[in-house]
Amino acid sequence: MLRSATRILSIAIFLIALCALPVSTEAQKPSKSQAAARQGIPYAGRDDAMQFADEVAQRRDLDPAWTRRAIGQAQHLPVVSRLMRPAPSGTPKNWAVYRSRFIDPVRIAAGVRFWQENRETLERAEQEYGVPAAIVVGIIGVETIYGRNMGNFRVIDALTTLSFNFPEAHPRAAERRAYFRGELEQFLSLQHRQAADPLLPVGSYAGAMGMPQFMPSSWVKWAVDFDGDGRIDLARSPADVIGSVASYFKGYGWIPGMPTHYPVAFDPQKLDKDALLAPDILPT
Repeated sequence: MLRSATRILSIAIFLIALCALPVSTEAQKPSKSQAAARQGIPYAGRDDAMQFADEVAQRRDLDPAWTRRAIGQAQHLPVVSRLMRPAPSGTPKNWAVYRSRFIDPVRIAAGVRFWQENRETLERAEQEYGVPAAIVVGIIGVETIYGRNMGNFRVIDALTTLSFNFPEAHPRAAERRAYFRGELEQFLSLQHRQAADPLLPVGSYAGAMGMPQFMPSSWVKWAVDFDGDGRIDLARSPADVIGSVASYFKGYGWIPGMPTHYPVAFDPQKLDKDALLAPDILPT
């Protein structure tokens, strides 16, 4: 049983990592130098940030003093902006290196242990949402190694930085800036509704939170109280995490029984390998 679970989980993590190749979703773990650079300038002095706080308060029927205080205490983190810069043009992606980050003994062993400890909950989630345990467990493993690395950027800092200081060099800067402003609004609304301190949550440099690294909009839309304790906790409740990941997949159209992968045969005489691999994938 243990060997079977290990093999199934390895395949699941492989497929999930393959789908995530363009952009890794794993929580960013900053270096010591990055962590030391966390002292940024508060956004209280930014007119555009304060105007946004007032607009959020009006749209969401929140106390404008609360939204101003929350955004005003957020700090501009240059390291977050740097992490969002696109890779230099022509930089090839190395699949072998990328794969090795996810298909490793530590992650697989942790996944098998998580699966064994939460077997009944995973079965219940599959019955309710139709998403197999291997997929749910694989996602949590790829994202945070089952909660080991959920990020340590203050979410309010990350989202506010990306809302008002998104790198202009990015080819989709305007689009991404608008996206993160939407996520910041969702985050503030969520924290206010839960009567929680918006300065406390930590996550990735992109503002993703918890074991499954949900962005605020995903938390609002798909997170569920799967352990029935009256609250949703994606950082400490494996049941809530499992149910929420399954809910997310079902919400995005997961169809039970549909193959996740299948073999493909190519005619070597008609296969232009150079065209397929160029310009951004290193052959392995």
